[in-house]
Amino acid sequence: MQTAAQKSVSDVYSFRCEGKKIILQHSGREHILYFSKGLNYILTLLEYPELNIPYANLETNYSTPEKVYSQFSSPQEIRDQQLNVQNGFLSVPMTDLQTIKEVKQELINVINELAELEENCDYPRADELRDRYEKLSSYLLEVYHKDCKIRHFTSEESKIKRRVVRAINRALAEIDMLEPELAKELSKSIEFGRTICYHQRRKIEVMGYWN
Repeated sequence: MQTAAQKSVSDVYSFRCEGKKIILQHSGREHILYFSKGLNYILTLLEYPELNIPYANLETNYSTPEKVYSQFSSPQEIRDQQLNVQNGFLSVPMTDLQTIKEVKQELINVINELAELEENCDYPRADELRDRYEKLSSYLLEVYHKDCKIRHFTSEESKIKRRVVRAINRALAEIDMLEPELAKELSKSIEFGRTICYHQRRKIEVMGYWN
């Protein structure tokens, strides 16, 4: 008796991009996903494993090495050269040490003058100085840490990171509804640090063009 040869079913997860549709395949199953920012980010990370990508570059679609380092032919060559894209926007301090010193000195002067005015019962002038004292104290609390470090403005980089992370998490939630094991694998493999990096733990194929 002849036995028909069974068609082998791939155990590799794959994303096949067809325009606005992304076909997710595994073990003979197929699911249709629709293009989103989060999926775009995930596919880019899958295409370039072990490459640290700044969130700003990922969001603005300049994350792929050929767009940033056109003279290098592959992610491995970029890593071999120990190159990286700028890690993001420079953090801007809210003040400087000289200003802190001057504000502290003015605050000391206000405190001393307040003590003299209250001793002499000059309450109208004392009320004016209390307002000044409150403003100076509030300023120092706003720009200066207790550990004597100057605070920095909330950077655009932080805002971009939040947007990228939210988009990726939304895409992972969508994948989780279809292929929970893949969503779990991706969650473990994507590292959210100062830059974002995909650490390849198992083979996941990406086919077609999605950018």
